[in-house]
Amino acid sequence: MNTSDILNKTLAWLYIKEQEVPGNMWDITGYLDSIGEQHQSDAIGLEMAERGYLRTYYRYETKNTFNAAINITGMQQVAPEEVFSLTQIVLNVLNCEPEKHHDISDLPGLESKTWSQLIEFSRYLLKQGWIEAKVLSDKLLVKLTIEGRLYLRNYEFIA
Repeated sequence: MNTSDILNKTLAWLYIKEQEVPGNMWDITGYLDSIGEQHQSDAIGLEMAERGYLRTYYRYETKNTFNAAINITGMQQVAPEEVFSLTQIVLNVLNCEPEKHHDISDLPGLESKTWSQLIEFSRYLLKQGWIEAKVLSDKLLVKLTIEGRLYLRNYEFIA
């Protein structure tokens, strides 16, 4: 199996694990061992980190293990339609009241997400420039930006 195939299979495995138990780090060495590629754990783990696919990772050199958690960029590699759909839902809901800040945890599609998943998704939307965010007490409030409205408008013409 070539490195690209191993990387893609590992990302898919991390994505499934994230869906099962959100917010955890997973030992990719154990997964790679199950497909006969344990010797690749450092190389694959570091490659995923370098490409920006991991929210966090930790190398246990003494145990020869590599633990990691996938982020939105990694998810886009294995489930782009899910990230795209969720983005469309959230931005369209924000567009219903574009001048209002909304609690991110109350938005459709996000109400069952963990805090770490909400932060990760918010970070993605912020990085794209589609939302602005502020913290009030224990809530993360988001609002659609002009760039977010333009993105939605441009997407309407494509669809």
